Amino acid sequence: MKIKPVILSGGSGTRLWPSSRSSLPKQFINFNDNQNLFYKTINRIKKLNNKNKILIVSNRQHGFLCRNEAQKLNISAEYILEETGRNTAAAVFFSSLASDPDDVLCIMPSDHWINDSTYFCNLVNSGIPEACNGKWVTFGIKPTEPATGYGYIKTTSVKDKILIVEEFVEKPNKKKAIQYLSDKNYFWNSGIFLVSAKKCLDSFQKFQPELVKFANECWNNKIIHYDEKILLNKYLKKIPSISLDYAIMEFEKDISLLAFESDWSDLGNWGELSKYISKNQNKNNKNFLLDSKNTFIYSNDRVVAGIGLEDLMIIDDDDATLVVKKGFEENVKDILEEIKKIGHSSASEHTFENRPWGKFENILDSKICKVKKLTVNPGQYLSLQYHKKRSEHWVVVDGKASVNLNNKSIILKKGESIDIPLGATHSLGNDTKESLIVIEVQLGAYFGEDDIIRVSDPYNR
Repeated sequence: MKIKPVILSGGSGTRLWPSSRSSLPKQFINFNDNQNLFYKTINRIKKLNNKNKILIVSNRQHGFLCRNEAQKLNISAEYILEETGRNTAAAVFFSSLASDPDDVLCIMPSDHWINDSTYFCNLVNSGIPEACNGKWVTFGIKPTEPATGYGYIKTTSVKDKILIVEEFVEKPNKKKAIQYLSDKNYFWNSGIFLVSAKKCLDSFQKFQPELVKFANECWNNKIIHYDEKILLNKYLKKIPSISLDYAIMEFEKDISLLAFESDWSDLGNWGELSKYISKNQNKNNKNFLLDSKNTFIYSNDRVVAGIGLEDLMIIDDDDATLVVKKGFEENVKDILEEIKKIGHSSASEHTFENRPWGKFENILDSKICKVKKLTVNPGQYLSLQYHKKRSEHWVVVDGKASVNLNNKSIILKKGESIDIPLGATHSLGNDTKESLIVIEVQLGAYFGEDDIIRVSDPYNR
């Protein structure tokens, strides 16, 4: 028997807009240091006893972001990459298919904050005997306030600190949350589980036969690329999109709970996140308040100043600003839906985008041209490609570029430039140990990312 850590990284963090977007969700954002939540999650589980290789379940779009964080810690992992997310039930079922029947899966979100990693690992290790005895084991957080943003778990009898789960309860209104706070039998649902792969499969077969049918079809048609199992949209879209709580926990009777008695947060909204980053906020010296009370400002780049404010949260990002009165943090997802209705790109994308080779930032986007700043990481290459609707002009502003233009190798140094004619095959690379920065000017009538025809790609896109 081995513990198999399963990291679920499919969430988009919509309540943390505008910082968190589908192109870069909250688990990959460095809010107050150089260690994002995904990094902290995989670093935390290093102390688990007798563990197997980590399994990471993610959207295919974010696979390289997961890999980048694992490589920082020299951690070897397996990856299940979904072209379309189908919620946590399908993700957990796929995880059990990718495991030995006797493996004990330690299923956890990638975007939670846990202060004491040693305590967490010791608590998980203490729940393994229950999981080996055919139980689902979950970890409940003792409520400290009448929170309406969490699901709750109601428990009954006690056996050596192991509680019996009576039911999973949906996110309550304020009145019910106050009642739950005064009742010692209620816990916040952490979304962390221990279960053997065999028990997990048995539960799905028993309670979700339709999901099992379509998920098995999807699994049998997966593409395997080295340590990646890629699940295709053609089959994923047939699978019911349902959470693990609704799919299994609502019906399963063999569930035990261990009380989690250390600092924890899912950082699910700006109210919670502000507590996490406020101690470090003054260090960046970009936000200024005068004659203001109970007000929080977060800005990545621009200076933001406020006077005479009270009970406000101001979040400023690259192309969008959110102003929300404290107490309304859960409604951010609703205003985001309004922005989506008009089709504004800021609902899901930043003006920058991370790529396996580095990142690009949109500097100018007009009808006649588009200007990008490309940052290519050391040792990385963009795909060999061509365009049908645009030409390009590259200017090296820092570093040394290795260019392939129509099968001809060219080296460009700082200050040098090159034209890429329409239809020409080309690639850009960085063979040095320093970052390469290039300004790319696109000229034509169409500048969409779908006008990239890849001839070869080191990242299997």
